[in-house]
Amino acid sequence: MDIDSLRKMFGDEYPRVAVIYGVRIPLSFETQFTRYYNSGDPRVTSLDVSRFMDGSASMTLEQLRREWPTWTREQKHDFCRASCWLYKQADYRDMLRFIMVHGGPEEWSASAVIIATYLPSGEAFDFLRGVLRDTSVEAYPSIVQAIATTKHPEAEQTLRKYLGIVWAHPKLWIDIEGLNRIADAAVACIRELIELGASPSDFEDQVRKLSEHICAKNRESCRRWQAKYYPWLKETAA
Repeated sequence: MDIDSLRKMFGDEYPRVAVIYGVRIPLSFETQFTRYYNSGDPRVTSLDVSRFMDGSASMTLEQLRREWPTWTREQKHDFCRASCWLYKQADYRDMLRFIMVHGGPEEWSASAVIIATYLPSGEAFDFLRGVLRDTSVEAYPSIVQAIATTKHPEAEQTLRKYLGIVWAHPKLWIDIEGLNRIADAAVACIRELIELGASPSDFEDQVRKLSEHICAKNRESCRRWQAKYYPWLKETAA
């Protein structure tokens, strides 16, 4: 995708300004790999655009190998989030494999869905299942989404087991300022299990409890992600 294509998408003022749903969002700042736009309009508050989209940033496997050890944690995370627009490059899969070997939990989380999308299902699933096993329960809901994305035959079984671990967590129901990430992980896991084909009836009791969570943001998150499977959630929001 070139700059002209992005101007058709985001307006003639891009990259200085992006227009989404008629809202002008000025460029706030940019990093080596990403442009960040912010607006005071509640309809579209922010937008992140990978600079790999328009070619203003570039990367090869050899360059990644050479530069990775010199990058800060923020640069690594920035690259992992933005890199999906390199998917047409012949060396992109090996870039993902490099991140799998040399990255850490933050990089794996940022790359998880990309790994599940662009690497063979079995390879991606084996890696992501290991990450899910070895990271903290609440830290990385994106790993749950990525495991579902692989469509691996063992994905549902793995996520059901993970949901059991989350549900037994001692901090699942405590009041945390903002969002209880344990409960958020449970919502994400149930959502992905249903997307994989599990029956919503399997989790109705759990969803009812999550919809009444002590944290308002968790109640809101539960309704937002589960209402299409549980119509009664729309009634509780009224």
